[in-house]
Amino acid sequence: MRTIKYKDNKRIKKDVKPLFISAFPKEERPPAFIFFKNANRDTQDLYAYYDNDEFIGFASLTYYKDIVYIFFLAVSENKRNQGYGSKILNLIKEEYKDKVILLCYEEVDDKYPDNEMRIKRKNFYRKNGFIDNGVKTNEFGVIFETGYIGSHKVSFEDYVEIFILSFSEYCRPYIKKEN
Repeated sequence: MRTIKYKDNKRIKKDVKPLFISAFPKEERPPAFIFFKNANRDTQDLYAYYDNDEFIGFASLTYYKDIVYIFFLAVSENKRNQGYGSKILNLIKEEYKDKVILLCYEEVDDKYPDNEMRIKRKNFYRKNGFIDNGVKTNEFGVIFETGYIGSHKVSFEDYVEIFILSFSEYCRPYIKKEN
C-alpha cells in the first residue's frame, strides 16, 4: 500500500474530499476547507492510501505531547470489509509505535437507531488492539467513546487540548466530559 502526505501532494484532495464528506455526518466533521487548511499545520498530517493507483482511504492525525490522535479515518465504500482499514491502522501503529495512539468512535448504546453499526465500529477498533480509554466526550452534542494503544490512558484534559490544537480555542465550550 502506498501512502501520500497531503503536505507533499495537494492533488490527493480530489480523492479525500468526497470520502470525507460521505463518510462522516455533517455534525461530526468540520467544513472541508477547515479540514484541508488544518492538514497544513505542523501539528497535523493528512495521509491518503492507495493500492497501486487505486484510492483506498485516508487518515488525519494530530500530534500532542506523546499522543498521536487519529482524528478521522475512512476507507472508500467499495473497499470496506477487505482488510484495508486494518492495514491503515497497522501502518499508523508501526510509524508511531513509541507513542500513544488515540481515537474516538460514536457511543455504543441501544438508544441509537444505528447502534449495530456503532458496535461493529467499536469491535473493529478492539480487533486492531485499541482498548477503552475510559473517557467519553460530548462534542457539539454528539457523544463519543475513546480508545487507545500505548503506555497510558489519555486524560479528558489532554483530549480537549488535542481538539483545541486541531481547530481552535473557540471549540472549548462545546467539548464536555460525558459520564
